[in-house]
Amino acid sequence: MKLKIDDSRKFLVVVESTQTEYEQLEHSFTKKVVNWAAIRDRSSTRPKSFDTKFIDRYGRIPIGLWSEVQKLAKHFFFQLEIDGVEHLFDKDYDESEFIEWVNTYFEESEKQPRDYQIEGVSRILKYRFCTEEISTSGGKTLMAFLLFRYLLDKGLIKRMLYVVPNISLVTQTEEEFYEYEEDCGKKPIWKSQCVFGGKGKNEDLEANIVFGTFQSLSKKDIDYFAKFDAVFIDETHHARCSSIKNVIVKSYNSKYNVGMTGTLPPEGSLDSFTVQSYLGPCVYVVKSADLIASNFATPVKVVGIELDYLNEDVKKKLYDLRNVSATEKDGVKLLNLEKDIVRENRKRLLYVCDTIAKSTKNSLVLFSDIKNDYGRNIFNYLKENTDKTVYYIDGGTKAENRDYFKKQMEENEGVIIVASIGVFSEGINVLNLHNIFIVESSKSEYQVRQMLGRGMRLMEGKEVITVIDFSDNFEYGSHKYQKVNYLMRHAKERERIYKDKGFPYKRYKVKL
Repeated sequence: MKLKIDDSRKFLVVVESTQTEYEQLEHSFTKKVVNWAAIRDRSSTRPKSFDTKFIDRYGRIPIGLWSEVQKLAKHFFFQLEIDGVEHLFDKDYDESEFIEWVNTYFEESEKQPRDYQIEGVSRILKYRFCTEEISTSGGKTLMAFLLFRYLLDKGLIKRMLYVVPNISLVTQTEEEFYEYEEDCGKKPIWKSQCVFGGKGKNEDLEANIVFGTFQSLSKKDIDYFAKFDAVFIDETHHARCSSIKNVIVKSYNSKYNVGMTGTLPPEGSLDSFTVQSYLGPCVYVVKSADLIASNFATPVKVVGIELDYLNEDVKKKLYDLRNVSATEKDGVKLLNLEKDIVRENRKRLLYVCDTIAKSTKNSLVLFSDIKNDYGRNIFNYLKENTDKTVYYIDGGTKAENRDYFKKQMEENEGVIIVASIGVFSEGINVLNLHNIFIVESSKSEYQVRQMLGRGMRLMEGKEVITVIDFSDNFEYGSHKYQKVNYLMRHAKERERIYKDKGFPYKRYKVKL
C-alpha cells in the first residue's frame, strides 16, 4: 500500500493498494456514531446511528491520522510506503541544542523543568503537529511556556495562539507565563493579550501570544488567524467540538499545532480519530501514577460511601421499572428518575452535608447539574450550619469571583468551595486542597480524572488528597440476578477507574 502527502500537506492520498488493503482502510477509518436523540425519541423515524468517514471518495485521509495508518498496516501486515514522509517531522530539529537552551534559560529559576516536561516539549518540536497526554498536575502550562519561549527566541515563530476552555484559565495562564519569566530572572521581551467574553476586541497587533477561550476565538474571521505561527490547544479532548475545529482550520499559516490534555479519548474511538485528524497523533504520555511514583504529585486515597435510604416500596417500584425487556425500558428516563430521587431526599442531603462539615482542612464539593439547585442546597446548609467559610461556584459565577474564592482557599484553612463539575473540574489547580467530595453521579473517565487532578499538586505538609465518593444503592430484596440501579452502575464504573489508576480504594455501606 502506497500513500503520498498531497501538495497542501493536509491529506494522505492512497496512490496504490490492493482491494483488500483499501477495503480494510475504509472499514477502519469509518466510525459509527450513535444518534442518542433518535434513540430517546422512540417514535422518531431518524436513523439510530450513522457513519463518520475519515477517508473520502478520493482516497484522502487527514494527515494527522498518519499514525493510525501505520498502526493499521502493522496490524494486518500490509507493506506501507508514504511518499513525502519527511514532511511529518522536522528533520533539522536538534534535541541537544534545545536541552542546552533550557538549562541556560532556567539556570537562575527555582522552578526547574522536570525531565519529562523537557522530553514532552522536545517531541513537539520534532513532530510539530501532535497531541500529548500529560496527567493533571503534570505542569502543562510550564511545558507550553517552554515551547513558546524557545520558538520565539529562535525566531521560529512570531505569534502563538493559546486556546483554553474557560475564562478562568485565560488570565490564570497569562499570569503564570509572566511568573515563569520572572522566576528565570528575565524581563519579558514579548507582549500578550487576552480574548474572552467580549474582551480583547481591540486587538494588540504586536502581541506575541494571545490567550483566549474556545468560544470567543471561534467567532473571529479567518483573517484574524492568519498572523499566528503556532497554535496551542489546552484540554485537547475538546477538539471534537465545532468551536475548536473552527480555530484549527482557520489557523492555516500555523507551523505548530499542539494539543495537550490530561485525558485523551480512548484509542481507536471516534473522538480519538477526530482529535488526531485536526491536531495529529499522540506522541507522549505521562500518567498520574508516574507523577505520584516520582513524587511530582500528591498521592490520592478514595473512600466510597454507598448510601441506602429508600423504603422498600419505592425500591420495589424502581426494581420493577428496571426489570423489564430492553424494548420496554427507557434507560435515560429511569436514570433521570433516580437522580430526581437523590436530589429530593432530605436524609441523603443531611448526611452528605454533615460528612462534609466534619472534614478537616480545605474541601472541594463537586456536583453535576445546576438546574435542580442540589449544589445550592448543600451550599446553603453548610453556610448556615458550620463556622467554616463556604463559597459557591457555577457557570454563572463571574471569573473574578472564582479567582477570589480560589485565592481564599490557597491562603486560608477551613474553606469549603461548592462547585459544579463543569466549571471547577478542568484546569483549576488548588495547592491548599485536601478533600474532594463527589456528591452527584458521573461515569465519565475524563471527568473523574479531572476531578481527582484538582488537588494533586504538591504542597508542603500535604501528604494525601482524600476523595469521598457518594453513591446510591436502590437494590430491592435479595434478588441474586437483579439489575443494579443506574446510579450504582455509575459508581461501579468510577470504582473501576480508581483501581485502574492505582489509587487506594475502599467502599463503605451506610444505612440511613
